Amino acid sequence: MISERNTAVLRSIIEDFILTNEPVSSKALLERHQFGVSSATIRNDMAVLEEEGYIQAPHTSSGRVPTDKGYRVFVDQMLNAEATAEIKKNLIDLNKLFSKTLDQLTDLDEKLHTSAQLLAKATGEAAVVQFPNLQSRAVRAVEFVKVSDNRVLVLIITEADRIAQQLVVLSSDVSNDVLSKLKASFNQVSAGIAIDALPEKLNSLVAKTEPASKETVNELVEGLLVLIKANKQDKVAFAGASNLVRSEQEFAGGLSTLLETFDEGTDIWKVLNLWKIDAETPKAIIGSENSVHEFSTSSLLLSGYSNQGSDLAKVAVLGPTRMNYARNLAAVLALSQLLSKNQED
Repeated sequence: MISERNTAVLRSIIEDFILTNEPVSSKALLERHQFGVSSATIRNDMAVLEEEGYIQAPHTSSGRVPTDKGYRVFVDQMLNAEATAEIKKNLIDLNKLFSKTLDQLTDLDEKLHTSAQLLAKATGEAAVVQFPNLQSRAVRAVEFVKVSDNRVLVLIITEADRIAQQLVVLSSDVSNDVLSKLKASFNQVSAGIAIDALPEKLNSLVAKTEPASKETVNELVEGLLVLIKANKQDKVAFAGASNLVRSEQEFAGGLSTLLETFDEGTDIWKVLNLWKIDAETPKAIIGSENSVHEFSTSSLLLSGYSNQGSDLAKVAVLGPTRMNYARNLAAVLALSQLLSKNQED
């Protein structure tokens, strides 16, 4: 357990290192901060912090840099019940910045891709916005939109207003009247049903259909099943890879592997889905705390966005452990709050 002054010294070391990207010496600390103690006392404080594993000495410098353990103490102080004034100020400014653009968008895919771009630009890091998983949502309605005599656009609309669509080419023409009746029968078995339970309901509908309409119904069902299968795959909007490249030296040679992880997708899902996040308190996973090796030189800041209190998906910022935590924590929180608000509107 370190003292209150040790904690203040640690905070100053981290703030200075984030600002300068240079190891911090006791002399530099005394010049930049008013501790009201002697240089010998500061050196002693730094020795305690190093012994406890909060800071370490790089090979080529007499100064000290934070460890993952040191960053954890620093971040936890930011995330206590009384958020720092810096986070609060950033939160207000970023809410205004994000809402100015996102409030104009109605298409979910466009909104989430734009969200990732805005988050990357605001933080100077890489940004990830997870798409809501369609499978756990209940169906509000199934819609059939006739495009031509034998082409129908089938849509699933969820209770969270998520829309997925698929064009179906029928073997024979279908009239508007028949399509309208089919839509009614589909909705009778689908409305209020969770999407992951929908295939069973649709297959039972085919079994009960009269022979004259069975081929058309079967083709519409097949279209819906393709749509459901396509939306089983987790998706993310990812932006800001160039920001990571600019900080390449801070990833200890692991940046190319980290970027490959995003391309493959599997490991980022393992990380995102590991954590239960709410829309009120962001979470920081720092360096070696990451269970995926490729993230061990990175910090991942996450917050969740929700629909009427139900956790849907996550917003994340990824960058080197030496990042502006106050700004970036505020950014993921601001965006998740705005996306939650948009889901409820």
